[in-house]
Amino acid sequence: MKIGIFGGTFNPIHQGHLAIAEEVLKSVGLDWVLLIPAGRPPHKKERKVLPAKHRMEMARLAVQGHKKIEASDLEIARGGKSYTIETVKALERNYPKGTEFYLILGLDAFLEFPTWRSPKELTTRCHIVVVSRPGYRFSDLSRLDFPGRPDPERLNELDAGRRVRLDLPLAAVGHGLSAGNRLILIRVPAHDVSATQIRDHLSGGKRFKNLLPPLVESYIMNHSLYRRVKSSS
Repeated sequence: MKIGIFGGTFNPIHQGHLAIAEEVLKSVGLDWVLLIPAGRPPHKKERKVLPAKHRMEMARLAVQGHKKIEASDLEIARGGKSYTIETVKALERNYPKGTEFYLILGLDAFLEFPTWRSPKELTTRCHIVVVSRPGYRFSDLSRLDFPGRPDPERLNELDAGRRVRLDLPLAAVGHGLSAGNRLILIRVPAHDVSATQIRDHLSGGKRFKNLLPPLVESYIMNHSLYRRVKSSS
């Protein structure tokens, strides 16, 4: 069994997130993708993050009608800061022996991967799937100090659209990463919008056509989420 792990703040979840999950599901041949909202994201300022109960409910609503994509409250139910290594260990206990896990990251997150908790251990437990992100290029990986890092010409081919996917052994990337697992780079269709832009738009009471799943947009409006609080003065 092949399980994708797609974590994030999802503040809010939008169509771009779902498109990534669908693309990786198809491209890698996964059986399921688990979409896991973070309880307390270690790299985010909590005052800017919507309470977990709302983000979890939006995730549940968003995946309705998407076969093989499931919203999981694993990190929220665990409490405390949401470290991916602890999530992976919990999933290993919950799934049959021999299950392969694929950690899905945006290119921006992968560039920061060495700063995560236990990155080397993560690569012994998971394959790593890195998807393109607006404003970032796969050729940015060339600037990392990885012995045997991916060939710059092949990375440029991904950026230029001359190939869709690059599959490498993690050991070829160096940096002490696992010899047994894979690094899969995938160029996904661009969704040039961020959750930050959506929040800024919603704070003025405006709607974003076709960028939020309809059930999620209704939930946001019904609960007056992300609305800017007006001063009483």
